[in-house]
Amino acid sequence: MWPANRSLARSLLLSGGMAVLVGCGRGDDWMAVPDIPDEPVRGGTLTVAIQADGRSLDPHRVTDAAAMRLIENGYGTLMRYTDTYGEVEPYLAKSVHIADDERTYTFTLRDDVRFHSGRPMTAADVGYSLDRIVAEEVRAEQFRAIAAWDAPDDHTLVLKLDEPLAPLLTYLAYPMNAVVDREAVEENEGSLERVIAGTGPFKLREWQRDRHLILDRHPEYHVAGWPRLDQVIIRPIPDETARTTALRNGEIDLMLDVPEKDRSILERTPHVRIADVPGTFWEYIGLNVARPPFDDVRVRQAIAWAIDRDMINRIVKFGRAVTADGDFFPPNHWAYTGQSVYPEVRLETARELLADAGYADGFRTVMRVGSAFPYQVAAAQIVKQQLLAVDIDVEIISQESGVFFEALGQGDFEMTLVGWLGFVDPDEWFYNIFHSTGTWNQQQYGRDEVDTLLAQGRRVTDRDERRTLYGEAQRLILEDAPVVLLYVNEQSSAMLRHVQEYRVHPTATTLSLRETWVVR
Repeated sequence: MWPANRSLARSLLLSGGMAVLVGCGRGDDWMAVPDIPDEPVRGGTLTVAIQADGRSLDPHRVTDAAAMRLIENGYGTLMRYTDTYGEVEPYLAKSVHIADDERTYTFTLRDDVRFHSGRPMTAADVGYSLDRIVAEEVRAEQFRAIAAWDAPDDHTLVLKLDEPLAPLLTYLAYPMNAVVDREAVEENEGSLERVIAGTGPFKLREWQRDRHLILDRHPEYHVAGWPRLDQVIIRPIPDETARTTALRNGEIDLMLDVPEKDRSILERTPHVRIADVPGTFWEYIGLNVARPPFDDVRVRQAIAWAIDRDMINRIVKFGRAVTADGDFFPPNHWAYTGQSVYPEVRLETARELLADAGYADGFRTVMRVGSAFPYQVAAAQIVKQQLLAVDIDVEIISQESGVFFEALGQGDFEMTLVGWLGFVDPDEWFYNIFHSTGTWNQQQYGRDEVDTLLAQGRRVTDRDERRTLYGEAQRLILEDAPVVLLYVNEQSSAMLRHVQEYRVHPTATTLSLRETWVVR
């Protein structure tokens, strides 16, 4: 999919073509599958391709996956995700003690962590970072239960909560809830838009928007021997074919997202391998319940009954996604219920609902999609065709990412097709998106019973009880249909065979780059 600005799209296409020409001039020796040594090799540069560039480098302000991929290896968090989806462990913390009443968390911090500036990280930096996250408001809801924090010494942080918060440790592992260097923030007048002020394995050398971001090894990283790479270069290549060609020609080493249309080509390329894991990227049709005709639940339900999810999955995802009609979670999530709310296409039911709502002759509307995501544009075109069967005429408008996401955030749309990526705790799926006061409640949805269930889900720590609460919340939300679920995607990356120990994670985090090494 191309940006709305055609001159920009053309320049990006040309830059992709240049990359292919350069790659073709290297000869064929680099394509040989290398002999892998018994021990990891230090040094070298790894070039990573992503779909689109991020809009900012400030971890506490961004919400887009592209920005996260630019930022996350420059920062650290108190906790971190393990290779087991849904589990977390201490990272910048050495340990954590939770009081019996679940309202006091005491973290013992590592004493060998240094920011990229060389300054040692202290408990005061961690507390400052939590305050800043709340002040920036993007993920404030995740930490509003923290009434106060205290740093009795440089390596001890105590969090006091107003009430138990079941997902707290998971939120402290989310890569964008990073610990920032408070002195660097102050030196940059409060802004981290174009700097990285963290403790992560790589530090920023330069960022040229829409060209590349270059990260160098952090020489004082607290894990001995890591990172193994000297440098990581991240290149935005919007066109799927250009990304695939760049990988096959050796212009890049790693492509974070495999276009399904190109999978068979990559599978037949000897010097390329694909790694797949069950993913967390869920996509849906969003309906703005504050705007007619979508303020009528019958209209929204009609759309939910008219959509053939399996067909869209087969055409757009080549059948590799998990079709979803009643459960937001991927099947490997502990809260997955497998329930079904719209088990099949029922066009007659859809027509009856529309007639009851006063739209027996249908209506016209507009669906907005992001131009950086060609698979969502393709899915939107199929949705348009499917809804014609119930006399709903949808105009598709493809917008540049900045314009598109700004409009979504302001609720300036009627229909959209979009997705979220990287969620771990059920609270991430629901509270900010479907609570009536949620920060990311783009659909303008609200229901008292749902608000109550989501508030309970935050406080209860027993997983079986939480599964029941979120199962009921999902059922109510999908019956109200502010969104029409489509599918949950697997997470796939493709890389040249000389890339070693890069692990694909369900959340799409790239933090295993600190362990990655290359054989040249």
